[in-house]
Amino acid sequence: MPTVTVERSVSPEEAVAALKDKLGERYEVTTHGSDAQEAVKVKQSAATTATVRLDPGENATTFRVHGCGLVISRMVNEFGIAKKVAAAIQEAFPASPAT
Repeated sequence: MPTVTVERSVSPEEAVAALKDKLGERYEVTTHGSDAQEAVKVKQSAATTATVRLDPGENATTFRVHGCGLVISRMVNEFGIAKKVAAAIQEAFPASPAT
């Protein structure tokens, strides 16, 4: 499970917009869940999906990316789409340079 921590608060709506921009139109990116457990779903096809759980902190947001599916497809999605989504998050929300 890839995990990315961003050094600022990121809303689910911001995450959806950034992922749509970075991944392109081949991917369907939507929010789901409640305020207590906000998540983003990324879907390339019926069998290629990932869920991104947002864990907001005081000055940071941690994204936990999981591949979805049954046992075999979940493993494939962990190494495929989940890694691609995590890389897109890192690219969309780069770390601020040290001062």
